[in-house]
Amino acid sequence: MKNKQAETKLRSDIGLTRHLISGLLCLAVISLICARASAQNLFATDYLSIDEFTPNGVQSTFASGLNNPLGLTFDKAGNLFVADTGTSTGTGAVYKFTPSGARTTFATVQSGAYGLAFDRAGNLFVAGGFSFFNKDHAGTVYKFTPTGVGTTFASGLNSPFALAFDSQGNLFVADQGYGYDVLHDAAVYKFTPSGLRSTVASENDQVPVIPSGLAIDGADNLFVSEYWGGSGNTLKFTPSGVRTIFAAGSYVTAMAFQPNPAPIATVIDFNGDGHPDFVVRNPATGQTAIWYLNNNVLISGVFGPTLPVGWGLRGAADFNSDSHPDYGLFNSATRQTAIWDLSGPMLTGGALGPTPPSGWALVATADFNGNGKPDYVLYNAATRQTAIWHLNNNVFVSGVLGPTLPAGWGLSGVADFDGDGHPDYALFNSATRQTAIWYLSGSTFMSGAFGPSPPSGWALVATADFNGDGKPDYVLYNAATRQTAIWYLNNNVFSSGVLGPTLPAAWSLIAP
Repeated sequence: MKNKQAETKLRSDIGLTRHLISGLLCLAVISLICARASAQNLFATDYLSIDEFTPNGVQSTFASGLNNPLGLTFDKAGNLFVADTGTSTGTGAVYKFTPSGARTTFATVQSGAYGLAFDRAGNLFVAGGFSFFNKDHAGTVYKFTPTGVGTTFASGLNSPFALAFDSQGNLFVADQGYGYDVLHDAAVYKFTPSGLRSTVASENDQVPVIPSGLAIDGADNLFVSEYWGGSGNTLKFTPSGVRTIFAAGSYVTAMAFQPNPAPIATVIDFNGDGHPDFVVRNPATGQTAIWYLNNNVLISGVFGPTLPVGWGLRGAADFNSDSHPDYGLFNSATRQTAIWDLSGPMLTGGALGPTPPSGWALVATADFNGNGKPDYVLYNAATRQTAIWHLNNNVFVSGVLGPTLPAGWGLSGVADFDGDGHPDYALFNSATRQTAIWYLSGSTFMSGAFGPSPPSGWALVATADFNGDGKPDYVLYNAATRQTAIWYLNNNVFSSGVLGPTLPAAWSLIAP
């Protein structure tokens, strides 16, 4: 009888604990995201509902009738996925809400659903299960395909609570361990795409770590919040494992970084041989390198300049008219742009460029008005509007709005596909893997056509003429394997394809 009463109290307290976690999650999300997402609505969990906040703080109920939702994440088509923990003894669920609020059950999860995260291929990973006692090992991470087919990705965990992916496709799991008043065997684990597990930090470290929330920035730094039984600090781990205190006594649970627009690879002829080359990047160090190619074959490589913290490469073009491509940089925190003048891979000078308004980001560079000077392509993720800023070197001359992209689609390249002398948009839908060409005249949309669809795991990341036939081709990239591929096109029609070079570990073709 005593054991039964103890169990009843335990489950009651666990339910209260989850209620408290839910409230703290809402506050944490608001405090960490709202200030940066000035052009986007904020979604946050409450005990039985999901609230929506406009940029000026007006609150409304987006969805109700839930049972302690904890995890929230969006797919690239704008659908909201919600992990509903269910009761302390019941089955949790993952719900899918369309942008209009229509709800369906995407998956059910035994023993509750907690953290959610999407990989680059659009698979949804769900943390489920909660261990009360030693050796329960009730925690599991499930993998669901975009069509909802579920498999077990990792088992034998205790209480996985939060999930996050880095740019290399590694999954990080915050496992809160087991226990009641005192938690044991808490750890942060790293799983490679193949499922190989290692420990990043744990309760057994010299300075123990009991994780609550996870977030990964664009440089693949891992942020770990401690709440339950921990120091209340938010920790930062570099990709090499160096640990520092990012915020002392912050006592937050959930964390997230506002996503940047889908990155476009930088592909241009750096050595003047008529063949486009790759710019590859190490997100941990900011180092760039130029890979000289002959069609799809790597000939040689050389290091380029290292980008300062907070800055990302958004394109390369000859801004100062010296016949050498230069770097176009963007700082997503300040929205400042900069031009780095290069001679081959060598930095020779630099200047600040114009700053886009709030909500807008620099995503590409190309000459849209035919004056021989590269221009900026800007994108507003909230409205999906594009804009062209005409430049003279680093100086803003004028601007005009471009076409608005449909939901689920992103800009992956700019090139003249129909040979009319005007650059066109190459679009990619990461959910369906469909590509499309939008034919432009200056900033004006004229017509569009579908292009070929890459296979699962691959994304369209750039466009350039690799085989010298005067027609732009697709550059594809598999973030999990770091393999590249070239698809040769005739306008929007696939002709043939070959594999390109594979990037070494820690390097990426599309890192910020």
